Amino acid sequence: MTVSIEVPSIFSGYAGDRTSFEAEGRTVGESLKDLEKRYPDLVKLILAKDGSLLNSIDIFINGESAHPGALSRPVKDGDKLKVIMIIQGG
Repeated sequence: MTVSIEVPSIFSGYAGDRTSFEAEGRTVGESLKDLEKRYPDLVKLILAKDGSLLNSIDIFINGESAHPGALSRPVKDGDKLKVIMIIQGG
């Protein structure tokens, strides 16, 4: 399945000034792993070393949050994934 992935503009420096990509995968996690092959530094801002989603990140599929279990969520050809930074602090 080919999906489009959009990342925050602040991440663009890690991906040749791009914020929009296409990737292959049957799940959100597989799609991010495919993106990681081309932009490993970019995906380090999204996934922890153990492959889990960083706490400061949420993923939306076609405008709806994929939380909880975002990485295992299935995707269909043409789906639009959006990586969102969660504001944290106290």
